[in-house]
Amino acid sequence: MDEGRIIGITTTDRVFTVHQRRAIVARDRECLIPGCHVPASWCEIHHVVEHSRGGPTHTDNGVPLCWWHHRSLGTSGWEIRMEEGLPQVRGPRWWDPEQRWRTSRLSVPAWAQAQAQANAQAPPVFAQAG
Repeated sequence: MDEGRIIGITTTDRVFTVHQRRAIVARDRECLIPGCHVPASWCEIHHVVEHSRGGPTHTDNGVPLCWWHHRSLGTSGWEIRMEEGLPQVRGPRWWDPEQRWRTSRLSVPAWAQAQAQANAQAPPVFAQAG
């Protein structure tokens, strides 16, 4: 682990191993689609880059999706990508007209959330002219 992030559980198989599932469940905690609160332990693990297109069966390429979102991903308008080992989603235009990529707050380690919150509450630092 690197600063609380799992950095190397991979397999050559198409199916995620029990250890990979546990790591992904620990990272994401629920279905990746915003507003869906199906626990990750009940979800299927989705290859962000499809295995058939060369996507590895690796924790950095797997995300939990409930049965419904996994089956409808290709037609629903939701998109998923990985950014520095964290999953991001972009919703369809009806949900987010600005089409912004979002990282789930549940996917961010607790220490990083605390640091971001502390930084947000800290008074701004201004350089003195002179």
